[in-house]
Amino acid sequence: MKLINLKQKVFVTTNHVDFIRFIWSEWRRQKFPLWIFLGLFLNLIVAPAVYAATPDIERTTAYALGILGLVTVGLSIYLFTVILQPERF
Repeated sequence: MKLINLKQKVFVTTNHVDFIRFIWSEWRRQKFPLWIFLGLFLNLIVAPAVYAATPDIERTTAYALGILGLVTVGLSIYLFTVILQPERF
């Protein structure tokens, strides 16, 4: 089954090479999924450090705290940028 329609963003295929090409062509236009992926990837690094620092919490709580920390740092950087360069926003 192969159905690729780039205008309507429909993508159904069993070929993995076509899927990888589609993702590679779309990452420049759609930045939000890339940022979500990077955030989750960074959380894989941060969460075990949080879990090791406080062994009294559960693993899911450590991952939630890691995501919360990444969101807090991201918002801080964004607000700092907005304050220093208000004409861009």
